[in-house]
Amino acid sequence: MLEPYEAGIRAWLEAEPTLSAVTVLQRLMSAAPSRFTKKSLRTVQLAVKAWRVETAERIILDGDWMHRARHVGSTTLGNILR
Repeated sequence: MLEPYEAGIRAWLEAEPTLSAVTVLQRLMSAAPSRFTKKSLRTVQLAVKAWRVETAERIILDGDWMHRARHVGSTTLGNILR
């Protein structure tokens, strides 16, 4: 259902990270009123949540913050790195 619009939605979320699923749905309803209705909200909410998780994982896992944290020293981080 959202696949043809995924790139656009992701662009909206990247430009405005606090954009709500309701606002995304409103934009989709404006773009394709015959395809999207208020009943589509849960689908949009789940998709937005999944894309935000992907973005957070990319930031956390692809960043070098973990590498730097390991070289701080075990005294700073306690028993976490043992």
